[in-house]
Amino acid sequence: MTVDVTLVTDPRFLGGTFQAFRSDILAFCAAGLKVGVIFHKSRNFFQEIDKENPLLLELRDHPGVVANPIKSDTVFLHNPQVFGPRQLDRDNPISLPLHRRLFMVAHHPPFLGNGALCYDPVTTTTAVARLCKQRTTVEWLPVSGLVRRQLRSFQPLIAVNLMDWPNIFDLQHWRPHREKLLSSTLVVGRHGRAHPDKWPDNPDEIASSMPAAVKTRVRLLGADHAFFTLRGVDSTGWEIIPFGGEDPREFLESLDVFVYFHSATWREAFGRTIAEAMLMNVRCILDPALRPTFGQNAIYCAPAETSHVLDNIRRSLPAHRAAAKAAGDWCRACFDSAQIGSRYTSVLESGIAFSGTGERSTSRIETLRKFVGFHRRETRTK
Repeated sequence: MTVDVTLVTDPRFLGGTFQAFRSDILAFCAAGLKVGVIFHKSRNFFQEIDKENPLLLELRDHPGVVANPIKSDTVFLHNPQVFGPRQLDRDNPISLPLHRRLFMVAHHPPFLGNGALCYDPVTTTTAVARLCKQRTTVEWLPVSGLVRRQLRSFQPLIAVNLMDWPNIFDLQHWRPHREKLLSSTLVVGRHGRAHPDKWPDNPDEIASSMPAAVKTRVRLLGADHAFFTLRGVDSTGWEIIPFGGEDPREFLESLDVFVYFHSATWREAFGRTIAEAMLMNVRCILDPALRPTFGQNAIYCAPAETSHVLDNIRRSLPAHRAAAKAAGDWCRACFDSAQIGSRYTSVLESGIAFSGTGERSTSRIETLRKFVGFHRRETRTK
């Protein structure tokens, strides 16, 4: 069977990679393309207890989707962390279809917040090229400007497409209905996992980022009280809704302000839940590390400054209401799933670069040092 585009990933993803992969497949199908899907169970990334995501597996039965096609005009590999040399099974390799172009969608930056390398784009490129039945250039597609700057640190050893491939959203699904920021009493919150990477490292910073007070109501979706108790954070004044306890759209509709700070060791490649909040016209206060992705569409500060920022919002509600709507309009213009056909065409028509001319996140010398350290660690853990 020949298809237009084939998407490949590990079926155990649950978070942003899963959502992006699923959204792309549904959007390609809606655009009238013949779509293939391949699932490969990687090694040395997921734990044995991690199960396959049924919402991913059911995509094989979606109308217009072909499982394991033989030939495909293009192939999109989603998330390089499951396509490195230690993740690919040489005894049972992935059978990629014959193709004209192959893209690596970089859902994760190579460098963590502490500077450590968490995967190597160079050896990942080589490992993937060996899977192909014909000579192939692996074209990297960053999901954001932050990831692009990091990938440039590995050029000219990898090819990076001149286009980004950010997450997309069904705008019929993400439609705001409630006017936000109408009162000085603000509902503040966030949607995110109870995972150390996704929260500040210091308990005081966690508490400061969610400053429950007389005029500040805190709502969280996807966390739990035990997570905060273990970190010495008093969450008794917060309304915490467990994962799956409320529809994310309804949750975001209840907020006036979305606040997101993460661990210093983490780097958010895109920030899907942030974009969802913006699509619902919720004002966003973010970690400064997210500025390359969201630019002027959010407020950036330290966790300890959150209360001060909220006070500023209260003093200028109409201005911040307009800013939140402008951020939503920006997301709707940039991340509409209905645009996937034109975006796909643009990527195919775009060139690739081996020598990035823009800003690099890390110098060549520092990148080489991190590269050597990463492979020393990999050798010790084999």
